[in-house]
Amino acid sequence: MEKDRKGGEAVDQTKAILIAVGKIILAFLFAFILTLVAMIPVVIVIAIMSGGGAGTDFTLDMLLSDPTFTYGSMIAQAAGFLAAVPIMYGLFERRKGWTIGWRMNRAAFADLARGMGIGVVLMAAIFVLMLAAGVIRIDSIRTDAAVWADMAAYLLLFALVALNEELFSRGYVQGLIGYRFGTGAAIICSSLFFSLLHAFNPGALEQPVPLLNIFIAGVLLAVCREVSGTLWLPIGLHFTWNYVQGNVFGFEVSGTKVVSPLQITAEGSPLWSGGSFGAEGSLIATAVMLAAIWYIWSKRKRRLQEQEPCSPQGE
Repeated sequence: MEKDRKGGEAVDQTKAILIAVGKIILAFLFAFILTLVAMIPVVIVIAIMSGGGAGTDFTLDMLLSDPTFTYGSMIAQAAGFLAAVPIMYGLFERRKGWTIGWRMNRAAFADLARGMGIGVVLMAAIFVLMLAAGVIRIDSIRTDAAVWADMAAYLLLFALVALNEELFSRGYVQGLIGYRFGTGAAIICSSLFFSLLHAFNPGALEQPVPLLNIFIAGVLLAVCREVSGTLWLPIGLHFTWNYVQGNVFGFEVSGTKVVSPLQITAEGSPLWSGGSFGAEGSLIATAVMLAAIWYIWSKRKRRLQEQEPCSPQGE
């Protein structure tokens, strides 16, 4: 009987895993399809702006090099992922009791602000350490109007990136896995999914560190989700991490070049400079993120211990 019971539990566990994986794949397909639909007006606008005539050299290379396509694709991706999660949650999860964690209230604004502060501090620490180690150098500072215009535009774009990636990875994937398999599995699985989302970014596979660091960044964001109980702490961290990294300090953001007043050059081994992937590809970023994970998680443990009722004396 004991053997039959264990066999039944194994079958149930396997079934639960397959269902969870299937839901994540289905959610990603929804997001991908909705992103493609949202891209249609972007391509139409670019075609009109380029002339749209029979003689127009309308190629994939032209699209990829067009800033309008870059901005439009980021907005379209955000729209696709932001729409997919509520659809999946409404269809399959609403009655199960777990929440995505994106409800807005006064505490949400506090978490958002705190996350933004953490993102600024962590990226500033990485920049200063890389500068002190001599693996990057500052070449010049731009102050033309185009820089400030792009910096203003990327405030919105990186806010959308943080919102849609956190809603999908930490809201849906982490929530789904955590409901069925617990906190540890939720953190690991959502971080693996997050690293896979960035696997095809420029420079992601040129050395082992970029994807490793994206996984560690996923763990950091997942820990923030667990500690706060909502998405707003990781959304704030994700937003300023990207924005300060690219538009303030001049690094590539996960392999994507953005405009910044600071013009910097990476020097030495990509293991330390991050190479073409940016600061996220550096072992210095690895150390800073691991320290942040330890600090945030240890604060959570201390808070939980303080909340435990004291045992009566003599018990």
